[in-house]
Amino acid sequence: MKEDEKKSIFDQFEIDEETGEVLVPRAGVGLSSDASSAAESEEEVSLPVLDFEDTFSLEESKALEKESEKEQELLEDIDAALAQEMASFTEDIPEEEEKEEKQTMGFWNRIPRWCKGVIIALLVLLCSAVFLIGTRPGRRIVYSIVASYVYGRVEHPTDQPDPVNPTVTPSIVEPSSAPVPTETIEPTGGEPKDPTPTMPPEITGAPRHEDYCYNVLLVGEEALNPSGGSRSDSMMIITVNKKDKKLRMTSLMRDMYVRIEGHNYERLNHAYSYGGTRLLIDTIERNFKIKLDGYVVVNFDNFEWIIDRLGGVEVTLTKEEADYLNRTRYITKPQYRTVVPGTQVMNGNQALGYCRVRKVPNVNGTASDFGRTERQRMVMTKLFNKYKEKNVLTLLGVLNDCLPKVRTNISQKDMTDMLEAVVENRILDLQQFRLPVPKSFEGIRVSNMEVLRIDFKKNIDALHSFVFGKDE
Repeated sequence: MKEDEKKSIFDQFEIDEETGEVLVPRAGVGLSSDASSAAESEEEVSLPVLDFEDTFSLEESKALEKESEKEQELLEDIDAALAQEMASFTEDIPEEEEKEEKQTMGFWNRIPRWCKGVIIALLVLLCSAVFLIGTRPGRRIVYSIVASYVYGRVEHPTDQPDPVNPTVTPSIVEPSSAPVPTETIEPTGGEPKDPTPTMPPEITGAPRHEDYCYNVLLVGEEALNPSGGSRSDSMMIITVNKKDKKLRMTSLMRDMYVRIEGHNYERLNHAYSYGGTRLLIDTIERNFKIKLDGYVVVNFDNFEWIIDRLGGVEVTLTKEEADYLNRTRYITKPQYRTVVPGTQVMNGNQALGYCRVRKVPNVNGTASDFGRTERQRMVMTKLFNKYKEKNVLTLLGVLNDCLPKVRTNISQKDMTDMLEAVVENRILDLQQFRLPVPKSFEGIRVSNMEVLRIDFKKNIDALHSFVFGKDE
């Protein structure tokens, strides 16, 4: 390497011999060559000239300043746009609400942990209650729970047949507890005694069933003697019609002369004595062409108990009815033979006696067995109207006590469906009906029995129209 290349630029500067510092003279930056020469002549040591190759004119400097201003404006516009976009996300929440939210969160954080647990549990219960009451699926769960409770409280039939007394031919007699002379329906036809009367042709075809209807047979059971055997003293078809949103009750008069499987023609209530609920249901379905979805049986003793548990029933008596009940044994307990003409609340023993009277007309002027079945429907209607507006707790208390007095073969699913139909459709209107219908029967005497020979077609048509509604 050459010696010139080894020289440093600092070799041109003077060094202070005492301190060893480099003495740098003031440089003339940006001076012209003439000015530099003059400086060199004045100074003892000449300095190197620093010259910049890139220089800008005044116009170029102004242009650069404008471009810088534009860039600054662009950045400001971008900042403004971003600020506006961020504001759009929060403009739905007013400042006051934001403050309240912050205050709420602060309050929630101050609540003890155990108290938070209680609050959360209550909220869960509230949401569950809203679901169970406010939605159809939720209410269905409630109906299922209630039906399960009811099903567990009632008595269910066993595999054995219902208690009957097939060795004794049923007859119209009063029970030993109330030996009132036999009462008969006055014949309207006046035919002589005929062991084999001419009967209308039997109606063929399967029993009618509709998905929007539930038909349940309600049987009032009367014990014939202490050794066994019973009969259906009262028979009603209870109908829940979802389409018409009606609850209907049809009385079946026990003296109707109908065909009973294995016994030719007999009175309707004899079927229960011969074969219990199975044969009775088969007889009703066969003669009146209506499908029954189940049955409910209540005996007379339990009927009295249930009426008392319900607080009695309001009944209106004529003077003739009151006198008759007080002098006969229809009211089986003498201390209760104190009824009076007019409206009064009857206890169970009095109400049962009232429902069995046939000899004197009722308050509507209806006598014989027609008046008796009408009394039964009036009592049932009074009880229904008395309790249909009661609160849930009252009804549950009554059900809890009364259900064990009832025997039924209705399934838990059918109970759920019927309960749902009644509540969801608010079926609170109870309508009454009776078979046979007027001008569709005549009274005849058969083997010393007064029976009703009926026109089956007229009665079937009338029953179907009442139960299912008129065909569209």
